[in-house]
Amino acid sequence: MRLIRNILFLSCLSLVLAACQNDNTASSTKNKDLDSILNDVSDEYAVVSMGSDSNSVEVEVEDTEDANKVKAYIIRQLKENGLNVYKVNVRERNVKQLEKENRWLRIENRVYGHLQDNKEYKDVTYKITKVPLNQPVTVAIVTPITKSDENAQEYSEKLKKEVNTFLQTKEIKEQSKGDSYKIVIYDQDNQVIS
Repeated sequence: MRLIRNILFLSCLSLVLAACQNDNTASSTKNKDLDSILNDVSDEYAVVSMGSDSNSVEVEVEDTEDANKVKAYIIRQLKENGLNVYKVNVRERNVKQLEKENRWLRIENRVYGHLQDNKEYKDVTYKITKVPLNQPVTVAIVTPITKSDENAQEYSEKLKKEVNTFLQTKEIKEQSKGDSYKIVIYDQDNQVIS
């Protein structure tokens, strides 16, 4: 009798352990981490950018997507995977606006590179500005001089002419796709010289 009881006990214990092991396997495949969830989001939707910190998830999608639908999808995935602690923000971005921003970021980097190749302008930097969709782009150059310097205006005009000449090259004109622009020169104290 004792032998039968021990066999039954060991059989039940084996079944319990097997059930626990199966449960652990199922739950580990269910629990995705945040990075996996965000990768799934970018596979499912037209994502422009995404980021997260310990409290929130920030996602930008093309304006061809419904931000509320994307947000609901992310919240559902987070909840299903036990990650309810995140605040989710999803914002739609105008595709044409993004294209223009990216185009001008590349152009401004080229302008900066061009100026760095010239010893006279190697100490200038550029200032990132908003790129409006239906208005001229501001190409903002920051000089190492101050507005009160005796030659500030002359230097500013010469720099402005150099930048404009570069922006008028065939290659840059093709990249800019006919966007209008204005050049603003700042001094080291962020004051407009010209």
